[in-house]
Amino acid sequence: MHHPEALEPIVAFVRGIGMGVEYGEGARDGFLPGVNIHAGVIHIDPDTLLAPGDILHEAGHIIVVPRRYWPRLGRDLQADIEALVAEQSGPGQTPDPLLVRAAQQGEQMATAWSYAVVHHLGLPQECLFFPGSYRVGPYEGVHPFQAWIEQGSHFGPLFLAQADMTGFSGLFAYMGSNGLPAFPQMSRWTVD
Repeated sequence: MHHPEALEPIVAFVRGIGMGVEYGEGARDGFLPGVNIHAGVIHIDPDTLLAPGDILHEAGHIIVVPRRYWPRLGRDLQADIEALVAEQSGPGQTPDPLLVRAAQQGEQMATAWSYAVVHHLGLPQECLFFPGSYRVGPYEGVHPFQAWIEQGSHFGPLFLAQADMTGFSGLFAYMGSNGLPAFPQMSRWTVD
């Protein structure tokens, strides 16, 4: 496992924002090795987990969804979120705008949120951005996704700012001010 020292601080943080985390066999057959989601609860197996940052990325997909829907989220978070939007779509219906945002922008938001958590906890970004993470093959120096966020051109911080979870930053700072400290500082860790 890359950066095993980050496991317990990350688990404590995720539990601290009100998300369930359990160790054991429930982690099998997850979207990522060593981590799986059952009814909004993150299950982990430290023996097969590639890095603790994978826990954060999965949690990042969950936190952009209103809490009332967390019990409906499982292994394939994107498919589950899209199914919730579909249930609320139809003649005379308007789907929850927070669900629509999670379906459309969740991947970018989860990546930026994870970066902000690692920054907040004072952990090395390499526990999130490691060789092979985010389907990035060999590279030299800083992981390309980490560089993208740090250069201020990743859309995740913009989407988090539009959700009033952080302030506008990077290339998107010109888009206005919501009165919040700029990313990676977070004013809240969940969408609700």
